[in-house]
Amino acid sequence: MESVSLVAGLIGRTELLDDLCSALAAGGAGAVILGQPGAGKTAVLHAVADRLRADFHIIPVRGTAIAAGTPYGALAYLISGLPEGAEQDPLQLLQELSRSFDAEARESRVLVTVDNADRLDRFSIMVLSQLLRRGKIAVLAAASIDWEADHELVGLWSEGLLERVDLELLTERQTRQLMQELLGGPVSSLAAGTMWKETLGSPRLIRLMTGAQVRSGTLVRREAVWVRTAPFVRTGEVSEVFDTVLDRMGAHERRLVEVLALCVSLPLSSVLELVPATAVEALEEQQIISVGGNPPSVRLGGGNPGSVIAASMAPGRRRELWEDVGVRIDPTDMDGEELTGFLGWALSCGEEIRPADALRAARAANDRADAAAALRFVRAVAPKTPGQEMVLEEVRALHSVGHLDKVLRVFREAEPRLASEKRSSFVPLMLLYSYTLARVPGSGDPQEALAAVEESCPAEGESPELEAALVLARSALAADGGRLPLVPERLTSLAGDGKLGQATRMQAAALSAHVLALAGRTDEALHILDQLGPPENYAVNGGNAGEACTRIFDTYVLSGELDRAATFVEAFDATGVRPSYQGSAGELAVAVLAAWQGQEGMARDALTGAIGQLRVHDPQDMLPLARTLTAYIHRERRPEAAELLRQAAAGRQSPSYFRGFLLRYFSILSDGDDGIRCGRLRAEAASAHAAGYAAPALLFLSAAVRAGDRDAAADVIRVSKDVSGRFSERMADFAAGLLNDDPVRLVAAAKGFLDCGQYLLSRDAARAVEHSLAECSADERKRLARTAREVANASMRRMEHSGGRAETLAELSEFEADLAHRAVTMATTTQIARELNLSPRTIEWHLGKIFAKLHVSGRIELSEILA
Repeated sequence: MESVSLVAGLIGRTELLDDLCSALAAGGAGAVILGQPGAGKTAVLHAVADRLRADFHIIPVRGTAIAAGTPYGALAYLISGLPEGAEQDPLQLLQELSRSFDAEARESRVLVTVDNADRLDRFSIMVLSQLLRRGKIAVLAAASIDWEADHELVGLWSEGLLERVDLELLTERQTRQLMQELLGGPVSSLAAGTMWKETLGSPRLIRLMTGAQVRSGTLVRREAVWVRTAPFVRTGEVSEVFDTVLDRMGAHERRLVEVLALCVSLPLSSVLELVPATAVEALEEQQIISVGGNPPSVRLGGGNPGSVIAASMAPGRRRELWEDVGVRIDPTDMDGEELTGFLGWALSCGEEIRPADALRAARAANDRADAAAALRFVRAVAPKTPGQEMVLEEVRALHSVGHLDKVLRVFREAEPRLASEKRSSFVPLMLLYSYTLARVPGSGDPQEALAAVEESCPAEGESPELEAALVLARSALAADGGRLPLVPERLTSLAGDGKLGQATRMQAAALSAHVLALAGRTDEALHILDQLGPPENYAVNGGNAGEACTRIFDTYVLSGELDRAATFVEAFDATGVRPSYQGSAGELAVAVLAAWQGQEGMARDALTGAIGQLRVHDPQDMLPLARTLTAYIHRERRPEAAELLRQAAAGRQSPSYFRGFLLRYFSILSDGDDGIRCGRLRAEAASAHAAGYAAPALLFLSAAVRAGDRDAAADVIRVSKDVSGRFSERMADFAAGLLNDDPVRLVAAAKGFLDCGQYLLSRDAARAVEHSLAECSADERKRLARTAREVANASMRRMEHSGGRAETLAELSEFEADLAHRAVTMATTTQIARELNLSPRTIEWHLGKIFAKLHVSGRIELSEILA
């Protein structure tokens, strides 16, 4: 860990490195790289120098606090070799340095790399600036953002002599990539997401924090994947970094940074009562803090994670700041992170907090899905008989982390004193109780809890939000419990009800789309999702993102729109860690999709991470599904698959209807006997269709039709009439093509499935064409066979080469990879044969092997996958 090269800090910097190297190689004067401390500026500087070493004479210069106090301090080692006294005359110094550089560089250009340029003394800056302006050198400098730098240094980019490059911190995805490089293996989404939140994407902090978690045991290798086993620690080397930064600050600046680390943010008016305005301005200029909003508030800037600073603070200092600052702050007007941070500070100092403040803090923590913080506030003030609102927040926190047995205990202890007239807490508490009863086998009837809410409804009716919550609860319990016809009609109108908040309307839209898809009304379901816009615009928060996004993903799968499901996952994956898929932190959604699409390599990788993390953290009992999918992927290894299915059957919670569908679907497909498997699929489809679940019925049948089951094909013709959408239409084509030996309809089905992302169905429909060509004319037979072969190959390529060009070439030998490249870049086989000193026939033979491996029919298709 500690020996990892600075190159590990170059994750996400490839394009920047290419641009800098290209610009310098083309004669550019250079650039100044600006960024937060720990953003990886030095790593970029060294990487560029290493790349250009063959074409440039590299001269490294490093600014330091000590050298900054001495004229020409940073250039001392260069000046020491010049004629004595040269530094006494600036003009002579420039001339001697220029001659020295020319003599050492010979015919090469001179590139001066300047690390910590903001710590150069003004004489060194002047010399480098003049040499640059005279065209004697190129300069690549790295500096922390500090607008108090010498005006000559600032002028180098403000005048356009040097390009200014602002180095951004890493995204969530890049944070995960860096962790994987440091650890030498895959990292779970939950672990990577936690790291990004703790470090805000600072490469230096990620390196330090990763090592600290491994040593403390909060980051452990399980099932070949590094998983998070507990909240991350923030001490040791991590805290030393910030101690050093804080030690450089003045008393006022340090005081403000420490206070903001403890309470997240403060109104600007309050900050100005604590420290002089000059301290605020200095910290803002250095981007250590940010000021914004209306009214303006102050918080730490990017790259300065307050959680790390707060955790490394000595208890005495924390207490000292509380006595000096904390007692002046009134939490009454605080909310969200600010409130939880401030009250957490108070508790850490042994202070008592008012029950009303603790309740608001617990509610804010639950809204951010921070159950640990919520429970801390609940238990800090909860008397022997906590109030109803506090019971609600305790139940919310316990429910979110899957401690359902504790939810039942807390509720039943509080039940005798619940006041139904306090609707704002009674209704959501009873609804959570009903959800819990539905998930815990044998715990009770969730409908009784819903009935208690309705029976206690006041004469004037519920508020719009509470009424909507009840409709959502009835709808979810009915749809997830196998009673789809009992979903209230009112559900469909909630998404457009202007009286409701955005989060409620978002939840209603996701659930409504899911219910419609289950019933086979997939066109309507997809229309609702289209109206939501792109995922980045979703009205979700930490508390409801997992539920809403799970419903949406499942809706795409139910509709047969696997391409749209993939796009949905990629929309989150582009920025980093996906939102939780029923507690699995994303990998399980990828595994479901990849298994369905036949991308078994991708599914295997995702499942490795999912199972490793779920064994540590599984709030919604998703391990059975992960094991079932693994059994499906390893179905050829019968004993291993059977054992996995046996373990999957021992779930702790009752699955929702759709999760139960996934469990049954992939469990059946793990059976090796075609006849038994198809019979079970048809039976499941009949049961689903009879209960009103038309889309799951069609999906069950689709797997049987893939195996050539004609009875299932006949059932598809009947069931597809109850399912809208292009997937249903293509299934009808596939079934009719099989039953009537109609190659035209089979080709149409294969093409349509390819567009939907249904690669397994596309492949099998295309392969079925060969057996239905007997009645076709010779020309038609040739044309349809060629089209079917092209579609089948395209499906196989998407299934087997989903990892991109590098993964595709990895399947070939070194000779084959070279030959494949020549095949798409050279005109003729004869030309390739001549260059490789082989016969054209030998080249054609090897190309045939390559085409078979990569599922292509010729050079045109080969060029598509190697583009």
